[in-house]
Formats: sequence, structure tokens, C-alpha cells
Amino acid sequence: VYQWIRKSVFVLGLMLFLSGCNSDGTPAGKIVFESVRDGNSEVYVMESDGSNLVNLTNNAAYDGTPTWSPDGQRIAFTSERFGNPDIYLMNADGSDPTQLTDGGGFNVVPDWSPDGSKILFVSNRTYKLQLEGGQLEIPGNSKLWTIDIEGGELARLTSSFGLDIYGSWSPDGESVVFMSVRDENPEIYMLRPDKFEENLTNSPALDLNPDWSSDGTKIVFMSDRDGNMEIYNMDLEAEGTITNISNHPANDGDPAWSPDGTRIVFTSDRDGNIEIYIMDADGSNPQPLTDNLAADIHPQWHP
Repeated sequence: VYQWIRKSVFVLGLMLFLSGCNSDGTPAGKIVFESVRDGNSEVYVMESDGSNLVNLTNNAAYDGTPTWSPDGQRIAFTSERFGNPDIYLMNADGSDPTQLTDGGGFNVVPDWSPDGSKILFVSNRTYKLQLEGGQLEIPGNSKLWTIDIEGGELARLTSSFGLDIYGSWSPDGESVVFMSVRDENPEIYMLRPDKFEENLTNSPALDLNPDWSSDGTKIVFMSDRDGNMEIYNMDLEAEGTITNISNHPANDGDPAWSPDGTRIVFTSDRDGNIEIYIMDADGSNPQPLTDNLAADIHPQWHP
């Protein structure tokens, strides 16, 4: 399962918060992302116009799926530097990498809670279900988990059998939207405060990699429901109305909101290889930020 995640990593999509704009209206701040431009997956950071590229990890092992802490001081990421895929934390300049999870299957694709106290991640670690008369051990079933930054306390969030991955917190931290393959094809689900796991898409298409807007009213995700991978916007205030906002013959994915809801950062192969782009929230004015023969994926704005 983890190899499937790795091979399809360009469809990943997570982002937290950005504040401020430049005088030309371009979102200010830095963007962290994953790239294989140096021969293996590393974590990079650049300005929001694509300038001042810096390699933060410089490690022979896989390093990827980075996400900023809400205060912008640290980055969580996935690494295989000690063999097992685990979640690590490092300072925003790449210094002091520290392992957060330990063993228990793969532990990948982190996302910070809005208050910065927990990391949401995916793990196929073995867990036990309490049943009448005993326990049932469940190995290898990929679920969403959280781990406390301080103390390391673990909690499993999702329960249905199948692959759950790419969770995105609601702004109030009460709900999580995520992708799941439990009904034979990928769908977008919401884990509500009452712990009910609701299917939001119910489509025969591939619906992948959701990201929740900072005002809590919209969810962007990628889907092939129109024949190729496009970016869609789900309006939660309009009974879940879904709109194709990329409308391009190339494959577009990995979408993530700017915190003011005016921009979306995403990946696209529209120039022949996977690059990072930004566009307005309605899909207009797409602009490339990277230009490299290697894949640049999983972009996240600095809060």
C-alpha cells in the first residue's frame, strides 16, 4: 500500500495557512514542497513567486509530504532515513530533524492540528478492536491517527476497513476531511464531531486528496469524473455543490487553499512534467512556480 502511495504522490494535497499579499496580489510568504530534482525525494522551500529555492533535507533517503506548523516555525514531513517510513519534525530552516513516530508499520503524510498540538497522519500499524468476549487484532489496515507533539500519545480516528489517507483538519479542529478507498473506489469522506464517517462524493470516479478552506465553507479535491484529473470545489454552504475549476486537458491535482480563500496552489503536468502552479479560486489566472524536468509536488504555503 505504501508503494502505491509513493508512486501516486503527485496527487497528494495538503496546506495550512498563509497571510498577507504582495502589492501585485500574489500571496506572500514561502512555499514548502517535495521534489525529486536531485535524484531522490527531498523537501524544498521557495518564495511564493518560485524564487530562492533551498533544499531543506539533503538526505539519501526518501523525504517528502511536508507541512508547516500553524506558527510557521516547524515543518512535519515523512522520511525513510532510518528504514521505516515515519513522521519527523524539523525547524523551518531544515535544522534539528527529530523523529516523532516510531515503528508500527508505515507512518506517513502528516498534517498539523489548527492549535499545533497534534499531528494527523496515516498508519497501517496493528491495532485492536474491543469485542464482546475479547479483542480482535487488525493488522495492515491504513487508518488516520493523531499523535501529540508533547508526550507522543496516539489515537486512532477512523475505523472502517479500507485505505484512509490525506486528512485535512477543519479550521475549528473538530472535523477531518479525508480520502478513503473503502467502497471499491476512492471517495472524499468527512469525520464529523460525532465520529460518523460521511461519504461526501458518492461517485464512481476517482475522488482524491481533499483540502479544507480556512473559513470552513469549501473543500477542494481532485477527480477524474470528467475524463481526466481536474480540480473541483465543493461548496458546503450550497448543499455540497461540486464545480470543476481547472478545466484543462492536462492532469491537475494536489490542490490546497490559500487562507484568505482567493488562491489555490496545485500541481499540473500541463507543460509535460509535474510542476507547481497557483490560480485564482475560480480557476482563472494559472501561473507556474516551478520549471524543472523532475516532479515538484505537495506544495504548502507558509502560514
